[in-house]
Amino acid sequence: MPRLPTQPPIPAARPQGAATGAWLAAWLAAVVYATLYPWSGWRTPGRWMFSFLSEPWPRWWTGFDVAVNVLAYLPIGLLLSAWLARRLSLSMGLAAALATIAAAGLSLTLECAQALLPARVPSRMDLLANAAGGALGALVAAWIGRRRIEQWPQWARETLPLAPHSTPGLLLLCAWLVAQFYPQPLVFATGDLVSLEATTPGEPAHPWLSAWLLPHELEPFAEAAGVSMTVLAIGLIAHDLLRAGARGAAAAVAAPIVAAFAIKSTASAAYLGHANALAWLNAGAQGGLLAGIVALLLLGWVGRRARLWLAIAALAAATLLFNLAPPNAYYLSMRMSWGGGAWTNFHGLLRALASAWPFAAIAWCAWRLRTRARRGL
Repeated sequence: MPRLPTQPPIPAARPQGAATGAWLAAWLAAVVYATLYPWSGWRTPGRWMFSFLSEPWPRWWTGFDVAVNVLAYLPIGLLLSAWLARRLSLSMGLAAALATIAAAGLSLTLECAQALLPARVPSRMDLLANAAGGALGALVAAWIGRRRIEQWPQWARETLPLAPHSTPGLLLLCAWLVAQFYPQPLVFATGDLVSLEATTPGEPAHPWLSAWLLPHELEPFAEAAGVSMTVLAIGLIAHDLLRAGARGAAAAVAAPIVAAFAIKSTASAAYLGHANALAWLNAGAQGGLLAGIVALLLLGWVGRRARLWLAIAALAAATLLFNLAPPNAYYLSMRMSWGGGAWTNFHGLLRALASAWPFAAIAWCAWRLRTRARRGL
């Protein structure tokens, strides 16, 4: 009897809760980093690490601080409830209870760890606000159910329209948008390492690096080139996350650039006044945005592999320019107004995102190229 041809194995489906786990891990990393920033000066505590639990209530606090602490832990309770319910096959009620306890335990651990850092002060009010946020998120999860939480990636793909396995890339774009709140030497200047440890804004951390900086008269041209290549790279990455032949691709590619425009204007208005909302949009930024959009229209629709290689080249060139070009006047004025204020807890997180983002994006594009090569695409 002739042997029937065997069917090729069907690739294993992506676990339904994988996207939930990825977003949970990213949010947990952000909360831990922001809570323990600046991660330096670790010391032996001069008192019992739990003594803050019995101290008097702080005399000075704001509703904004409490709201931020609640909102920071709300996604933890929400996502952790869904993740525990799937991983441990629990009911949503029990998973929500465990998520609430875990969120409170995480907050207690981090508050105790702050006793080891001279720049941080553990607070019972922060602990209670964090626990309340985790409990609120767990209650929301129990109310809407695990399946609805896990189905958000499918809803996003149908609405946006995203391709499978696009969650890490979407996280990258969200991180880039968040990084735009941080004052940058030039517009969209992520990956700044030269002035990362500088004590004076706009000056390199080491004097010998000054010899490598471009002259100040070239700053507008360097900014325009860096902005244009960043816009091109962001558009190419956004396009790579879309399904082939998806409708509304142009709007989806333009969305992160439009969102960055709004974030830059909002941050400028918050620190320099409403009259200066567009102070960041100087001649170099305007020329760079226009050139980047034109380049995206011309090159944005090439093949996927060429698109990823172009994104890598654009990110590498823009990062090099941003490190060699002197800062613009807008950055210097922003740094004078940037005292942290209500955003003190996020200062380190924003700085880390702005510094590390292009390198993570290059790694993501390289991983996508390797994955497509394995599939023969």
